[in-house]
Formats: sequence, structure tokens, C-alpha cells
Amino acid sequence: MRLQKVLVLSIVVLTAVGLVGCGKKVPPEQRLAQIRYNHEIFPVAAKTMYDAEGNPTLLVDLQVANQGGVPLSMLTVLVKVLDPEGKIKNSERVTLDLEGVQPGIGARVSASLPGVELLDEDEVTVELESNLSPEDLRQLPEFSEMAAAN
Repeated sequence: MRLQKVLVLSIVVLTAVGLVGCGKKVPPEQRLAQIRYNHEIFPVAAKTMYDAEGNPTLLVDLQVANQGGVPLSMLTVLVKVLDPEGKIKNSERVTLDLEGVQPGIGARVSASLPGVELLDEDEVTVELESNLSPEDLRQLPEFSEMAAAN
């Protein structure tokens, strides 16, 4: 009788393990969207630097926190420069280097936008784009991490 119980229990456990292993695999685009969603981005400061020829480069300091459990070595954000009336002067995606940033711990990183000048009355916004299409997600540099993991 005891042997019969052990066999039945073994079959139940093996079946459960088999069913878990056969679950649907999450597409890399969906997985990346979920991991990106766990990040919080806060602009801290912005300043224009000029090289020897007078060419501007906008530097934006950001506080980044990953509230999830999966680290990313890079994260793409949308940086916009708005004029005093709120019109967009410049809008471009910038990929942040998050190498070594651990989930649950905030880090200060910088975004660099060559050729962009911030005037005193301008405003900088930084957005972690959500609801990107699978095609747009595949274009992000961090997608290569998800594709390699699958």
C-alpha cells in the first residue's frame, strides 16, 4: 500500500513538472517590454557642453531605478527638448549604459545628445516609451539581450 502511494505521488509530481516545463514561452518582444516597464527614470540635470569648434552636446543626468528582478545592460529612452511654448525642438532616442546596475538599486547615468543645444528657457523631458510595437522593440539595442536569452 505504501509503495502504491509513493508511485502515485511520484507520477503526480512528474506530471506537474512536465506541465510547467511545457508552458507557453514568452516572446522576446513581450519579455523586453515587461522588463523595460520595471524601470523608473528621473531627469536630474541638463547642460549643454561645447567642443573646441563650438559644436553643442546636450548632457542629461538621470537617476535610473530598476524595480524588477531582471537587469538590463542598456536601456533606450526618448529625450525631448521643448521650447518655452512647449513645442518640440528635438526628440531622439538615446541608449543608456546600465552595465553593472543591479535591480532594486538606483544609479546615476548620463545621456549624451551631440548637436543638441539647450537654451536657458528650454525644458528637457525624458520618457521610457511604453506600448511600443514588436517591430519597434526589435529595433532597440537592448533587444539583442532578449533574443540571445531565448
